[in-house]
Amino acid sequence: MIQVLLVTICLAVFPYQGSSKTLKSGNVNDYEVVNPQKITGLPVGAFKQPEKKHEDAVQYEFEVNGEPVVLHLEKNKGLFSEDYSETHYSPDGREITTNPPVEDHCYYHGRIKNDADSTASISTCNGLKGFFTLRGETYLIEPLKVPDSEAHAVYKYEDGKKKDEAPKMCGVTQTNWESDEPIKKTSQLAATSEQQRFDPRHIQLIISADHAMFVKYNSDSTAITTWVHQIVNDMIVMYRDLNIHITLAALEIWSNGDLITVTSSAPTTLRSFGEWRERDLLNRRTHDNAQLLTAVHLDNLIGYGFVGTMCDPKWSVGITEDHSTIHLWVAATMAHEMGHNLGINHDGNQCNCGAAGCIMSAIISEHPSYQFSDCSMNDYQSYLTNHNPQCILNQPLRTDTVSTPVSGNELLQNSANPCYDPATCQPTEGADCASGPCCHDCKFLKEGTICKRARGDNMHDYCNGKTCDCPRNPHKGEHDPMEWPAPAKGSVLM
Repeated sequence: MIQVLLVTICLAVFPYQGSSKTLKSGNVNDYEVVNPQKITGLPVGAFKQPEKKHEDAVQYEFEVNGEPVVLHLEKNKGLFSEDYSETHYSPDGREITTNPPVEDHCYYHGRIKNDADSTASISTCNGLKGFFTLRGETYLIEPLKVPDSEAHAVYKYEDGKKKDEAPKMCGVTQTNWESDEPIKKTSQLAATSEQQRFDPRHIQLIISADHAMFVKYNSDSTAITTWVHQIVNDMIVMYRDLNIHITLAALEIWSNGDLITVTSSAPTTLRSFGEWRERDLLNRRTHDNAQLLTAVHLDNLIGYGFVGTMCDPKWSVGITEDHSTIHLWVAATMAHEMGHNLGINHDGNQCNCGAAGCIMSAIISEHPSYQFSDCSMNDYQSYLTNHNPQCILNQPLRTDTVSTPVSGNELLQNSANPCYDPATCQPTEGADCASGPCCHDCKFLKEGTICKRARGDNMHDYCNGKTCDCPRNPHKGEHDPMEWPAPAKGSVLM
């Protein structure tokens, strides 16, 4: 038997009626303070692999309500697409797109040891931050803002809600199609696991952060990037029951101003966003769905999405207000709006997900909302049967990007790339591009060059001679012609 050497760090746990000033998320006074104990298993006599900043698997031990728990984490290697890119805009309006290194990232999924029904979505970028479930309860963990301390706060999901906060609306009010399949009872669904019920689907997602987000986060693109990565890591956990894997294909930060008119009217803004996606974004970047993350306060809403529009070049979009300092709430809202894109309506009173609240609930108050209900599963199955969206059939390859240096603007660039000047963080004179599937020797590849080969029944994607990214084939995953799509019945989120 192989002996295992355990390397540990000291542990301290004590309940604390703390001040929310020590929590980044704020508005939480009832939490436990823990110092997570890292447990590293290494067979005695084994050779150590090359060091990584973030291990592929790691365990932490701490106590929750006086009970010791072991949090087992594994790196989410499917978080990013193989050609993941980030785009920001220079002061003169030029688009600057890079392919940062993301293989050695700090986002994990996992579970609590000896709790088969538990789950976890955690980042280790700067301490432990995320959520986990334990015996049916949902907890959040985050570092405390205490100098020279490894202390973290652990608190129940519902304890993070502002007690005096009024409910806010999703904004979707009616559907443009109906499910003919009768609602199945939870007992009928229990015979087959949720993931076995559905064939796997894969959504390549792009998130655009508007200029208000850039201002809200003090022009710190790194902070926005970290926040978005955590949100997507959470969403991936939420979509497991539907056997859908979400891959982040790109992040756009509108650092020099909005590329559309963003107003407090969610329907108007989302329509503009969809038109911009069809006109601009799809010609630059292959993806299946785009979500706008805004710091503009929407009129009595925190989200809006079109129903049954996945793969449509104009309407496969949603909008989410960055309405909370707790990432799980924002992730649940974006998952809700994407659920509408997948043909899922709001839950009625008869719907059940085994928790007090479900992702598509009409009213989501203090209760966790990270699971889809039986009604949502039926809606989704009907949508697949009736509409069969083609763009989500193929699995994107995982990234294997080689690390590149960090430029002075804190966005990742390649200082060894002759097409790029690290001193100015701009392309060198005469260069069309610095990197990307349609960039070679600092020049755009000619129109018609294959940049992504076909898989299954889909067609090749080709360079257009005008951008470094691989544009999506306009004939791939065509939808029936649609007019302005009607959204679904109104709901209250948060």
